[in-house]
Amino acid sequence: MKIGITGGGSAGHVAPALAVAARLPEQGAKELVFFGRSDSIEHEYAKKSGIPFRPVPSAGLKRYSSWSNLLMPITVLRGIGAAVRAMRRERPDALFSKGSYVSVPVGIAAWLCRVPIVVHESDHSLGLANKIVARMATRVCLSVAAPAGTPRWLARKSTVTGLPLRHDLATGEPERLRKRLGIPAGKPVLLIFCGSSGSQRVNDAVQSQLESLCARFAVVHVRGKGNLDPSRQDVPGYWQLEYLHDEMADALWLADLVIGRAGATTLAELEALGKRAVLIPLPATVSRGDQLDNAATYARRHPGQCIVVHDDERLYDGASLAKACMELAGSPSRSTREGPDPKVIHRASDLIAQETVAAARRGRNRQAR
Repeated sequence: MKIGITGGGSAGHVAPALAVAARLPEQGAKELVFFGRSDSIEHEYAKKSGIPFRPVPSAGLKRYSSWSNLLMPITVLRGIGAAVRAMRRERPDALFSKGSYVSVPVGIAAWLCRVPIVVHESDHSLGLANKIVARMATRVCLSVAAPAGTPRWLARKSTVTGLPLRHDLATGEPERLRKRLGIPAGKPVLLIFCGSSGSQRVNDAVQSQLESLCARFAVVHVRGKGNLDPSRQDVPGYWQLEYLHDEMADALWLADLVIGRAGATTLAELEALGKRAVLIPLPATVSRGDQLDNAATYARRHPGQCIVVHDDERLYDGASLAKACMELAGSPSRSTREGPDPKVIHRASDLIAQETVAAARRGRNRQAR
């Protein structure tokens, strides 16, 4: 049995997709293949995971005025053609789609080639790409129960599985990263990350308050590719990195406090490890506003463990960010060095893998008849 996987654009889509991929062999999948953009984050992660990769052009809709929106339909059409050709070559028995614009041409191609599709949605409501692909899907897996007013066609094919967490989150080794970076014991560790590309606004805010933050914390700052600042390379108590891949689980275990965005995957990982967090949700001007809802809900659920700092003019000098860090540093932590139960970490991935393999088997049976 061969299972196709698609989704990308950010680690928040790719990490859960690979978490499901890691559990598929236990459910009977003998081969995996990843469909995504060439030279992308999904390409890089799939390669590191040893999953064969097939490139498919794709483009997303910018939520602001951009000339690229005019070219987007042409790119999507090219992507559908490339994906159909790849589907016919690879002949997967089912496709697991984790969403984002990367998944749209691949999902349409799977539907045209009569390949069963299983979709997963991380947020409380379907994103644009998942709204498109879910129409063609056999099954839609949800992180949380569908809200009231969900269309009947969607409710009929939906099931609640939870959100798949990175498969190595259960086995993080914080001291391994401490030793590699040379972080001394004694100070709490502040981990800052805003996705694989980083955030220049957050990076600037941190730099404005770097002296006060380093006085209180050992600061591990994941700045994003190409965003390292050579002038800050030798600041005592400050470690800057472009990105973390295999060591991300170690970093999350090591952290006493995290500054990050409010994507559903990030929040699920923080919750599983009981980490205190300063959340900086993406503003509605550059997103559909899901992170604003995520952050508000998470903060209500974890009072005293989470503070939301909005990405607006109040962020620019970093004062509100530093104040939130100092406030949370004095609150008791829920995290433990033993970490979460591996069964809890893998539960959602196992359920989604089961749904995907079941869809593949039903598809085979239909073809046999």
